[in-house]
Amino acid sequence: MKRTFILTLGLMVAVSGLARAAADADPFVWSRATLKQIAAGDPAKGEELAGKLKCSKCHGDKGISEDDTSPSIAGQIPAYNYKQLVDYKSGVRDSKDMKKATAKLSPQDMADLVAYFAKLPPEPPLGKAKPPVLVTKGDPERLLLPCAMCHGKKGQGWGFEVPALTGQKGEHFVETMTAFQTGDRANDQYGRMRFIASQLSEQEIAELAAYYGAKPSPKEED
Repeated sequence: MKRTFILTLGLMVAVSGLARAAADADPFVWSRATLKQIAAGDPAKGEELAGKLKCSKCHGDKGISEDDTSPSIAGQIPAYNYKQLVDYKSGVRDSKDMKKATAKLSPQDMADLVAYFAKLPPEPPLGKAKPPVLVTKGDPERLLLPCAMCHGKKGQGWGFEVPALTGQKGEHFVETMTAFQTGDRANDQYGRMRFIASQLSEQEIAELAAYYGAKPSPKEED
C-alpha cells in the first residue's frame, strides 16, 4: 500500500509540468451538470442518430470497426466517448471527418449517441495470454502505475474518464499511444497518458495492443 501511494504521488509530480498546458489546450470541464446530461442519454434516439450520421462507415455495424485503424466504440464508457465528441467539435482533437460529424450535434445528441454505443457488446480480445507486467505491476522505476489500476483488471474501463481497452483494434491502440507519445494527441486531461506513453518502448506498446486487442479485421481481397 505504501509503495502504491509513493508511486501514485510520484506520477502526480511527474505530470504536474504538463497540467497547465493540458488545461490551456482542453476547454472541457467535468461538472455535475455534464454527468447528468450524459446519464440522460436515450439509446433509442442514439441508434437513430447513428444511422443518420452513418457512424457505421468508420466504426462498423454495432460499433465494431472493420478498419483496424478506426476505433471500435461498442461498449465504451459513455462519459469518455462524450468527451471525445466534445473535443472533436471544439477542435481539441483533430479530425476532418469527426469535426464534420459533430458540427451540428447538441449536448443531448452526444449523450444519446454515447448511450447507444455503450449498450452494445464489445468485440472480445484476441486471446487469453498472460497479461504483460505493465498491466499487473507497472514499473515503479519509471513511475508507471499498473494499467489495470485505472483501466480495470479486464480492461473494462471505469468512472467517467478512463476508457475501456479490451476488444479495441490493435492498430488503433498503437496509433493512439504513439500519438500521445509525440503530442499529436493532447486531449488527455493533466497530460497523464502523454506522460505514460512517453515512458514506453515500441515493443511495450505492441505487447499491450496484443493483450487488449481484438482479432484483426478481415482484409478485402484485391
